[in-house]
Amino acid sequence: MNRWIVGLGGLLIAQIVLAVLLNTGKDPYAAFTPEEKLAAFEPALVDTIHIQAPDRQVTLKKSEGKWKVPELDDFPADQQKVERLLDALAKLKKGWPVATTPSAAKRFKVATDEFERHLTLHQGEKKLADLYFGTSPGFRKVHARTAGENDIVSVPFALFDAEAERDRWIDRKILGLDEKKMTRIELPGITLERKEGEWQLADMKPNQQTVTSEADKLAGKLAGITIESVFDDEAKPEQDEKAKPLKASVTLEEGKKLDYTFRKLKNGGYLLQRSDWNKRFKVAEWEVRPLQEAKREKLVEQKPAEPDEPENSGGSEESENSTPPETPPETPPNDTPGK
Repeated sequence: MNRWIVGLGGLLIAQIVLAVLLNTGKDPYAAFTPEEKLAAFEPALVDTIHIQAPDRQVTLKKSEGKWKVPELDDFPADQQKVERLLDALAKLKKGWPVATTPSAAKRFKVATDEFERHLTLHQGEKKLADLYFGTSPGFRKVHARTAGENDIVSVPFALFDAEAERDRWIDRKILGLDEKKMTRIELPGITLERKEGEWQLADMKPNQQTVTSEADKLAGKLAGITIESVFDDEAKPEQDEKAKPLKASVTLEEGKKLDYTFRKLKNGGYLLQRSDWNKRFKVAEWEVRPLQEAKREKLVEQKPAEPDEPENSGGSEESENSTPPETPPETPPNDTPGK
């Protein structure tokens, strides 16, 4: 009996010691809060970004404080989009490694010769960051590895935020205008002029007025037109020769006139040329359709009828011009003496 008591007592002591160790000891598999950054760099110092995919690549360069696309003759890039990319990369932190072996790097596509994206950031000749991104374990998550390291981690990032196509980085609103500075719009059969802050259709009859809501839509479409891509100078996009080109023009406050020519493409969309650019742009059909469908009859309406004038209740002018009522004949006096 004493042996059983001693054994049970020893077991109890062992359980207590184990519980203390579990509660006070460090568990290597406990929740891990990442603190170390995936790439420690200052976004403001970056002046070159190189993005490489398995079958394509693009380079973005900062010149005179503005991001540009060198492959398109330094065409302006979308400044906010580039800055968002740099900010997102600077905020990425290393989590607990999901793998560390070379074979895993290939499996998760973050190897030097097998990857989904390879990004390098430079300041002049100095390399500030060198990152590989691969497969996605979940929504807006991707496996990543810093060049020269073995740890493969999962970070909150999406590959479409680091596209490797040059047209994805251009400023799509480069042709945008300030509508308040537009004074005249010309389209086939339509001329709009801004008068006292509102668009007015030219050459209207006295009993007509402009449908301002339709005029505003038309002006807004020309002011806010966006592009899809930029054609290389040597490119020869195939045009639909049967379709008649659409021409339009906008005059600005300072008197500068911008001429637009839209030519339909056989593979969809339109080729756009504007007189102040030597580049040719591609725009979507839905951008051009409102301009094609603009008709004068949609922009003009009849003025509402004037309300009837109240009847004059006896002004002096009416009294003077009106014919006086006839005077009833006088009753002849009765000469017959009364009886």
